[in-house]
Amino acid sequence: MTPGEVLLEAQQVTQRFRLPNGQILEALRQVSLAVREHEVVALVGPSGCGKSTLLRLFAGLSQPTEGSVRYRGRPLDGVLSAAAMVFQSFALLPWLTVAANVAMGLEARGVVGQARRDAVARAINLVGLDGFEQAYPRELSGGMKQRVGFARALAVAPEILLMDEPFGALDPLTAENLRSQVVDLWRDPSTGVNTLVVVTHSVEEAVFLAGRIVVFGSQPGHVREELSNPLPYPRQERSPDFETMVDRLHAILTATLLPEPAPAATPQRLIPFPRVHVSEVTGLLDHLLTRPDGKGPVFELAEDLGVDYDRMSAVVRGAEQLGWVTTPGDIVQLTAAGREVMAMDDQARKDTTRARLSKQPLFARVLAMLRESEGSVEDEEVLADLTIYFPFIPADSLFQTIVEWGRYAELLDHKADAARLTLLESPEGASESRPA
Repeated sequence: MTPGEVLLEAQQVTQRFRLPNGQILEALRQVSLAVREHEVVALVGPSGCGKSTLLRLFAGLSQPTEGSVRYRGRPLDGVLSAAAMVFQSFALLPWLTVAANVAMGLEARGVVGQARRDAVARAINLVGLDGFEQAYPRELSGGMKQRVGFARALAVAPEILLMDEPFGALDPLTAENLRSQVVDLWRDPSTGVNTLVVVTHSVEEAVFLAGRIVVFGSQPGHVREELSNPLPYPRQERSPDFETMVDRLHAILTATLLPEPAPAATPQRLIPFPRVHVSEVTGLLDHLLTRPDGKGPVFELAEDLGVDYDRMSAVVRGAEQLGWVTTPGDIVQLTAAGREVMAMDDQARKDTTRARLSKQPLFARVLAMLRESEGSVEDEEVLADLTIYFPFIPADSLFQTIVEWGRYAELLDHKADAARLTLLESPEGASESRPA
């Protein structure tokens, strides 16, 4: 189908939230995006870049702080009745039958009697759940539960179907089957579904579903690039053209998730350490040791280790900041230092990590704060500092990452009862009282 008139549009949308600690989080900044009739649009990008926030703005579930959302040229005021939403979690009420769960949206819209029963029966038939009308969610497989979610959305005959990682909780085979069914439903005029907007973390899923793929950047969320996907429907996932499109999207996402580091001559700025665990970084290094030449494409590594590509990229950035991998293009390459650290015993590995963390800009600043304060600083002082330097990153999460890595490397400790961060080395950098 050829895209038609603009159906749904975000115009210079900015969205801010106040976090429990009082910090203002800017989830989106001046995002403009138009969705046309008969179009499938996929939103991809790193976690926390505002994809789901934009989807909720399109649904009218929240209002933007600045800018506007328009439906057919008119400002959207309240929930968009022409749209329905499918979530990653099945969001079914366990005490209701399949039919009753599907009827929920109709009930909220005041549809009653025979009209409701007919709409429920039609939606259940569309997703292939005939015969399960009186079953309860506990009796269904994951794929069947998600079909109920789709049926609930289709029951209200939406013009626009908004999907927030709808296949993320399913096994690969079930997800592949259901994706094909969604395309069939969209291409079938009898369903009434005109347009699809889907948030996904899967590159292959975006290429399979969408005619246009919008790549988001983060901190705050913004549209980084748009990619047109001319592949005809139905799409063959193992065809050369499909693989070429996947590679193109990989390249764009790699530039988004793993940007090239600044030249060495550039003054070192304060950069956050990725919010990843010690075990994730060592697991990456251990896996690279098993690969030829200690390297591999970041998306291939993500598939091997069973994680989302944005999570994998965060782990890679952590390892890169410590000097244990390099990232030429989309390739993650184990360095000599990375090989050496994996060959060490536990204490030597901690000592090496301690030395490298001490040179990482964020940890170096926290250590300087501790040394200037005779080895002890209140949590609130560190959190306030993090908020100033990284206003778009939840300070609590970044603080916990500092504590985890600092404890592992025996650089610092955290006393939760006193809400204080303490140094485990003297101000001159010599070891003082590290735990055994």
